[in-house]
Amino acid sequence: LLTKLYLLHFIIMKKIILTLMMAVVSLSSFAQFGGGQFQMPKPEEMATRRADQMKEQVKDAGQLSDEQYKKVYDLFLKQSKDMQAKMSEGGGGFGAFNMEDMQKQQEATNKALKEILSEEQYKAYQKAQEEMMKRFQQGGGFGG
Repeated sequence: LLTKLYLLHFIIMKKIILTLMMAVVSLSSFAQFGGGQFQMPKPEEMATRRADQMKEQVKDAGQLSDEQYKKVYDLFLKQSKDMQAKMSEGGGGFGAFNMEDMQKQQEATNKALKEILSEEQYKAYQKAQEEMMKRFQQGGGFGG
């Protein structure tokens, strides 16, 4: 019973860390430093970057159709806009985010992607996420 609890705790922590990584990857992919100040990229830029990344992650399981790409882009655009709004409310920093919110967002993202992608594409997406997690845990950064 204790082993099962430890395993469950590990799985939950893994999901939380993966959620944090996705948020940081999204933001760091577009981080621009001008005059020493951090400039948040536009939600459209973030959504395009993440949708293009998704297209690359699932290409071996079949290319995204134009319709799938649009749905993925729309999902990421909404998330980017929500994230920017939350950051604005929180004084412009990452302090507005907590682990629970990030975990809920990742779960919602996975649920939506499962409906958009084919079964093979979704498996390829999950595999890419797991590989990114392994690289991060080994100190290799997020990749992309």
